[in-house]
Amino acid sequence: MMKRTLTVFALSLFFLTTTLFAQGVPQAKNVIILIGDGMGFNSDLAGTYYRYGEAGKQSYHSFPVRLGCTTYAQAKADTPVPADFDKGYDPEVFWKSLSNGSRGTELTVTADSAATSTSIHSGVKTRNGKIGVNAQNEPVELISEIAARTGRKTGCISTVPIAHATPAGFAAHARLRGDLDEIFKEMTDEHSPLTVMMGCGHPLYAQGRKRSERADETDDARKKRFLGVGGEETWEKLKDGVINGFVVIETKEQFEELASPKPGAKLPAKVVGLVRSQDQAPPVDGTLDDVEATKKLLETEYARTVFSEIPDLTMMSLGAINMLTQDNDKGFVLMIEGGAIDWANHELNINRSVLEHTGFSKAIDAVIRWVETESSWTETLVVITADHETGQMFGPGTYNDVNGNGVFDAGDTEHGFQPIENMGRGNAPKVQYASKGHTNALVPFYAKGPGSELFLQRVRGTDPKAAAYWKFSGQYIDNTDIFPVVKAVLAP
Repeated sequence: MMKRTLTVFALSLFFLTTTLFAQGVPQAKNVIILIGDGMGFNSDLAGTYYRYGEAGKQSYHSFPVRLGCTTYAQAKADTPVPADFDKGYDPEVFWKSLSNGSRGTELTVTADSAATSTSIHSGVKTRNGKIGVNAQNEPVELISEIAARTGRKTGCISTVPIAHATPAGFAAHARLRGDLDEIFKEMTDEHSPLTVMMGCGHPLYAQGRKRSERADETDDARKKRFLGVGGEETWEKLKDGVINGFVVIETKEQFEELASPKPGAKLPAKVVGLVRSQDQAPPVDGTLDDVEATKKLLETEYARTVFSEIPDLTMMSLGAINMLTQDNDKGFVLMIEGGAIDWANHELNINRSVLEHTGFSKAIDAVIRWVETESSWTETLVVITADHETGQMFGPGTYNDVNGNGVFDAGDTEHGFQPIENMGRGNAPKVQYASKGHTNALVPFYAKGPGSELFLQRVRGTDPKAAAYWKFSGQYIDNTDIFPVVKAVLAP
């Protein structure tokens, strides 16, 4: 009973502090949150080596706020994580051994994208697999809902299916992340805060190629094909333009028309943009224009992809911004996900990882250019982070892989956390993955714009080894700290 009382008191103190914290803070007209799924510090560094040949060269690396961020999830439904809990990531434990990369506590576990997206967009810790609900399956208030309530437009974009965990956690509520049809229906229903959503999940295309109709296709196979767009009936209604004013776009030309509209063109009021790919949109802007080898790398890694049918993340981002700013003086909130950095790192595939990262970082560049030419740093807050780290990426020689299975496990010998090896611009660096899964490692956090300095007031701890390894202060916040700052700067 005493433990429960103390927990309630801690939560009450947290919310009181948050309320006081929100008084008198700078206001943002727009907020853009960019999430590199599975992008740990070394994944960010690897992509930077590939794109520029040296560290610290990304446009966002010079942002005034550069921190780490913790990402753990709640372990048990009936045991909440106190708001001031500081052991979900313990630097002393993490850096002792690779085996501690995914170590949890009595209260916490390594998170998935559902739990982390929910935490980022609600400030609430929840269990893995939960979308926009707490551990008891009660809906929580999301940033998108707050934005809509203040008169702002909202949108979400991803390079993976639009009903997947990270975009879903921005605008939906579900007990299970696998309830893709129900999630999609909620994202497009009359109560949805969304004006625009773009991503994969097209039921009729794969990697830009139209899927052939099979006369012997089973009912289950057909149902699976339409999973993630609300089912076949919902898809047909959506295509007919009868679902709450949403217009479907799918060709690259249609995405281009939003990103670079003709003078005086009237854009649709609401859009569902489904890239012509069911699972992921390859990073067609992941190449370096003057390095021919990287174009060959792209074609090798994404064989059989019809690139002319696939818009890149930059195109989608600019198209969404144009829609969100059309006939709108209230502002907007937009979430942009580079979703397949995670998939590449799950595969232990550094070539794909740097290509995906480059596509993501080029979208960030486009957002920054838009802020500096069409908006300003006094009215737009930009936040860049990851939902979690994937792959436990370090440099060659970090451990001796005795059984040759590509991950650190029983019988392998550690040799210390080695730095990844820079192979120069246009070349993937040499790395050694230790895991095929998610870890508790700190992920990077960057912020610039109104209220960004408030993140510095929410620092939870300092990791000296991370500071030395990745050349920053070593200070870190938790992903639940993002929501209260965003909520404060969005206050009407």
